[in-house]
Amino acid sequence: MNRIWNTVATLSFGIILMTGCNKFLEEKSDKSLAIPTTADDFKALLNDWGYVNSDFASMGEACSDDFYLTDEDYSSLYYESDKRLYSWMPDYVTRSLSGGGHEWWHCYKGIYVSNSILKGLDENNLRDRRANEIRGQALVFRAARYLDGIQIWAPVYNRETAASDLGMVIRLDPDMNLPSVRATVQETYDQILKDLAEALPILPVSTISPALPTQAAAHGLLARAYLIMGDYDRALQNAEQSLSFQSNLIDFNDLDEQASFPIPVTNQISSEVVFFTRMYGSNMVNNLDIAKINPDLYGMYQDGDRRKAVYFRADNEGHYLFKGTHMGHSGLITGITTAELLLISAECYARLDDVDKAALTLNRLMINRLNKQSYQPYQFQDKHIALNTVLAERRKELIFRGLRWSDIKRLNRDGASITLHRTINGQNLNLMPNDKRYAIALPEDVIEISGIQQNSR
Repeated sequence: MNRIWNTVATLSFGIILMTGCNKFLEEKSDKSLAIPTTADDFKALLNDWGYVNSDFASMGEACSDDFYLTDEDYSSLYYESDKRLYSWMPDYVTRSLSGGGHEWWHCYKGIYVSNSILKGLDENNLRDRRANEIRGQALVFRAARYLDGIQIWAPVYNRETAASDLGMVIRLDPDMNLPSVRATVQETYDQILKDLAEALPILPVSTISPALPTQAAAHGLLARAYLIMGDYDRALQNAEQSLSFQSNLIDFNDLDEQASFPIPVTNQISSEVVFFTRMYGSNMVNNLDIAKINPDLYGMYQDGDRRKAVYFRADNEGHYLFKGTHMGHSGLITGITTAELLLISAECYARLDDVDKAALTLNRLMINRLNKQSYQPYQFQDKHIALNTVLAERRKELIFRGLRWSDIKRLNRDGASITLHRTINGQNLNLMPNDKRYAIALPEDVIEISGIQQNSR
């Protein structure tokens, strides 16, 4: 056990160095710390979900239109960075370089751990089946981090401009002395797809926990990535592949809607989760006592929709608050679920003009969400009605999952013309479709330390 803790300490030190914090650059490393060399060492790092599964970005969720803050709640936000994020300011001043509120740091912390595992496996010539399984899982975690980050800090994928739009800093080596240079959006997606494709043949079919990636998880992430990119054939293929491994759905008719957190969990994660990652606990998003549900969104849930009671509760002032988490407490997941995969498949079928399969796939989900006594299966004759219906169900189903910001960006790219509105202390704010602020500004301390290029403002 001490060896594993020492390993984590070594990696933590490296992560801090990677951020470029000068005071740590002046410190000498403790050579007594153990260096990971065995498959057990690297597996232990993968099992530390606080490092690899946790702290995915909540910034997009904080900027989206699923919730709002009252003026009192907005004024009570402790950090100026949260206020600026909520009001779509074109810059972002972070709270601290190596801790709370620094989602860029958290993103590259996970990438650093993955890179350290991959390099360690190579340097120690670990090539057996178990080592290859660990390699595949590290590749999935790296891809998941890059896919998460590019939704926040880059423009939406656009075939016309992806080769020139600024994407993520691609790091494939844990060496913190390598310079930081932003890749393009195309190069970032290429790396995500490459990592997942390389991982697939060496991943296990099943694991003891969805916190560890499987073939279903890799296919699920590929489906999500291709959907964002607008490649609906490949998104559909991968969603269906993932569902062929795991298709569990919870019947919301069986849940206690009066419970504080009605969705049942096993080992802290619900049975619908294919791949578990969770959102960083920002004051706005994860504080489910102040994030008020957009009334227009709440109004989309019709009578007989069990999600209306399973997902929401009313506070003493008549606002609706979210409680439909998949963790049995206020923690919010960002990973792949069977519900998301069904919605990806249904959307792709609709876009590819197969409205019958779109309805059939959507109904697999809806029969587990609507009151069975009044349930009427969807039937579609028109492609546009089918697509709009699926997109409406996607928004209702995947609330507080870190996906809405990405959805707004890709739908506006394709002409949806979604405009976001906020009212803060009597001032009306609008975020127009395809505004440059949809690529959230990189933390200013990162720009100062690394010299990488900031997003356009």
